[in-house]
Amino acid sequence: MEKETSCINVRVVLDYIEEHHPGDTTSLIKGLDPELDGMTNPESFLRDPNNWVSCAVVSRLFARARKLLGDENAAFKMGRYAAEKVSLGYAQRIFVKACWSYRTVLKHAQKINDKWNRSKKVELVAFKRNGAVVRLHWDKTMALTKDNCLYYQGASSSLPAVWGGGPLDLEETCCFFEGAPYCEY
Repeated sequence: MEKETSCINVRVVLDYIEEHHPGDTTSLIKGLDPELDGMTNPESFLRDPNNWVSCAVVSRLFARARKLLGDENAAFKMGRYAAEKVSLGYAQRIFVKACWSYRTVLKHAQKINDKWNRSKKVELVAFKRNGAVVRLHWDKTMALTKDNCLYYQGASSSLPAVWGGGPLDLEETCCFFEGAPYCEY
């Protein structure tokens, strides 16, 4: 299995499902990947932020969660959950200690991105007093879906919650998953 995405992202999906659709997460995990199926405790592996999985695994997990919840915007909501909830206290502490502000996060977006996934390059195109333009250049060789974009949007729009702020207004001006060369917010 390729190591393209940290399991910290997978843990968010599992925690979100447990909170919003309580029950056995085994149905979400079974059959995601033959290597995972061969493990004695795949859920434990997927919850460990030190482990990495392929984007294909994450994409299948997003699709299963979307179907289970009956919500086309489930990945966006999971991204918001990742930024807002205590379940990712580890990630929040990194942001608070390393960055101190959303402006600093944007300036170091690629370094921060590389801590949790290798699926995209983040480009800060413009930074204004009341906004910014960010482009995501997705890796065309990885098994990615619109859910990856929605997850990023949800997490990015809720990132100010780490510092006690409210969600950002995030507008997508073009989308890689709809034929554009990149996603732009």
